[in-house]
Amino acid sequence: MNGVRAKCRVCGEEALADQFKLHHDFRQMVCPSCFTGKTEQKKAKKEAAPPKPAGWDAEDDYLEKAARMRNREDVRGTFKKIPGTPQVQYTCLCSYTFKYDPFRKIPTTCPYCNQEIPRLKTFSLL
Repeated sequence: MNGVRAKCRVCGEEALADQFKLHHDFRQMVCPSCFTGKTEQKKAKKEAAPPKPAGWDAEDDYLEKAARMRNREDVRGTFKKIPGTPQVQYTCLCSYTFKYDPFRKIPTTCPYCNQEIPRLKTFSLL
């Protein structure tokens, strides 16, 4: 026996009702493809990127990707030292603040939005 199927309010596709999950951005129950971001990827593909100029090659693609990654690193959460403890206070991009242990690297993701915590490059116990 299959299960009860429900229609997703975001993408309009049907999925098993017990597979729906609460999404923090949409603030509602969504199907598995919307929860993982596949729906947004499909929309992005439909809105095709503008054509590349003549002479565009693999090296240009690499440089563009590197520039995007560099910009994304600049837009990350903030770390603050907690006096008297080896832990730091991390404020995620979703504005959620929590304690992070840089030595054990726990937690590995934000407890609220499940986004990975960037590596803490400069840290001293002083």
